[in-house]
Amino acid sequence: MVKTVEEELEDYIWGRCKEKDYLERVVKCDEFTSNNILRRVSQIDESLNKQLRKGVEENLSRLLEQTTALEALDSTQRSVHSEMNEVYENCDRFAKTLDSLLNDYRQMVKQLEGYVAERNLTADAIRCEELMESLDKRHEIVKRSEIICEIKGIVADNPDLLKITWLRETLTTRLKAVENEVRRSAADDMRRGLISLNASLVASAIRALTNLGVLEAELEVQLSASATEIDAKIVELSSNPENSARLLPQYINHIHSQLEQCALLGKPQLMKFVEKLARIIRARVPLDAPFSLRFVQQMSRVLNSRPECSAPLFESLRPLKNSILSHSLARLHQIVEQHDFATVQNSVFVDMLVSAIQEEMKRLEWDMELRAEMQRNTQKCLDMVAKRLESEVKLDSENLLLGDRLRSDQLKNYRLLEIANNLAVKFPAQAKSLLSFEQDSVSHIMEAIHKSISTIITTMHRDMKGGKAVSPYMQELIAYIGRIAFHFSHFPATIRHTSALSSISDYIIHLFIVNATLVRPLTDSVREQLHNDLEKLLEELDSHLAPSLKYPRKDPLLSLFSTRISQNPDLISADALPAWIYIHALIAESPDALVSPHVSVEWTLEQYVKWCCDNPDLEIISFLNGLMTSYNASVINRHEVEYVPNYPLIMELIKKGTDASMR
Repeated sequence: MVKTVEEELEDYIWGRCKEKDYLERVVKCDEFTSNNILRRVSQIDESLNKQLRKGVEENLSRLLEQTTALEALDSTQRSVHSEMNEVYENCDRFAKTLDSLLNDYRQMVKQLEGYVAERNLTADAIRCEELMESLDKRHEIVKRSEIICEIKGIVADNPDLLKITWLRETLTTRLKAVENEVRRSAADDMRRGLISLNASLVASAIRALTNLGVLEAELEVQLSASATEIDAKIVELSSNPENSARLLPQYINHIHSQLEQCALLGKPQLMKFVEKLARIIRARVPLDAPFSLRFVQQMSRVLNSRPECSAPLFESLRPLKNSILSHSLARLHQIVEQHDFATVQNSVFVDMLVSAIQEEMKRLEWDMELRAEMQRNTQKCLDMVAKRLESEVKLDSENLLLGDRLRSDQLKNYRLLEIANNLAVKFPAQAKSLLSFEQDSVSHIMEAIHKSISTIITTMHRDMKGGKAVSPYMQELIAYIGRIAFHFSHFPATIRHTSALSSISDYIIHLFIVNATLVRPLTDSVREQLHNDLEKLLEELDSHLAPSLKYPRKDPLLSLFSTRISQNPDLISADALPAWIYIHALIAESPDALVSPHVSVEWTLEQYVKWCCDNPDLEIISFLNGLMTSYNASVINRHEVEYVPNYPLIMELIKKGTDASMR
């Protein structure tokens, strides 16, 4: 609720409202309100007067008591004030006295400072004069440099010495001349010490130059002079390559001498010189210089004696090493590119390339890094030879046919294989591409031979008439074996390296046995003819190719066809032949009720024979076990009362074959 002007008057008197706001309200009020305000003021004034009179009446006695105390307090205050004025006056007089004394002392200190400065200046001047006299008397370069250093230190601490007339010329002209003389003598001593490798003389010179503060400048001059001298010598060597045999050892010895000299200056200076030398080698030695190999070789010997500083120089020699390797590889490539593989001089090519590779290896065998890179270069060269041989060899169908006479392309192929084999024998670690080419080419030839042998042997099923004479297919096979031996005689090293002869013997015998045990009906006359054919085949293989490694014993092979297996089970030799071979023979001796394995799955004879050649013994035994299971089911379905006579022996062989293959 808003108060009226009259009601708010008391708040205004006691300061409980804003004066400006209240006065604005008073100005705006009407006459009636103004009269009320005046009346209210009179009431408040009257009320205040009453309260004051009442308060005075109530507190008059206490006020009178306090008046006496106030009078005593006023007297005390006047006394204290008088005493404080006296203290102030005394302090002021004392401060003025101290200020006067302080000014006097300051003047005295300034005078003393001047006297001390004059004394120090006089002492320094006398000391400089004494040092200059001592400098004239001493001849040791280190001691003279120490004296000069001390004089320069005194002058630096007290520049006013230069204002002394009788001392100015001594400290400027004369001291500078002596300093230059000492510096020159120290530099000369350092150069003489480096040339003679006198470590003590070099150390003294370095100490003197250090005292003079010019060591770094003199060392830079010395290193630059040495680098310039070497640079001039290398330029001379590059411009006179015909004299490199005489100049190169001299210059390498000079570089070695400079390295030894710089080593006396400390490792930091040695490394600075090495960096300069590395830049000179990179800039001045041509990559195709005829002396680059000897330069790298002789520099490497020098660096091996100083391993602490060799890293930058070895890096500067790396482009030269790469150039040497590139030129070496280019020379080998040139031999390969220029050879005509159509000529009959292939043995000459092998000898020439082998000799070139060995020569390049011998040239670089002194450096482990170059030797390793040369091994890689050899591999690159042999890779190139392999590519050339691959482009030259012609293994089309006509050249894979083995006739009584050699075709020109066949003869070329065999010579190319001999090249690959001879190089692979010389460098087996680097000849992976040649070995791959050799293996692929021989594989193509062997694949064609296998195909022809398979075709010839398969005809036994048509030519088998029975008798003692050698069958027509066997006559053809023997003639083909002769042609194989004839063709193989033109690249015998390759055949020996790939063990092709024994592998062919293994393949022919294996293929013959598989086909022969599938011949039906296997009568006694047919068995006799197969026995004669196999006996003749083994003789031809031993005489023309090589004995079989897979079937080294002939008796178990011939016993297959010497008599019926069922009549003489003792002929079964699990160690000599797989069990499934005997199972084949027992099936062939059995009645037609037990069908041949290939007939049971409606395969051609060729398909089944190939399958037997491509699968392990356990897989074939498992197949024959399935065949016998089917036969057993057919017997049961036909309500027959007995199996074929060989059934028990076949099942026994299947069990033994499974157990043997599982072990």
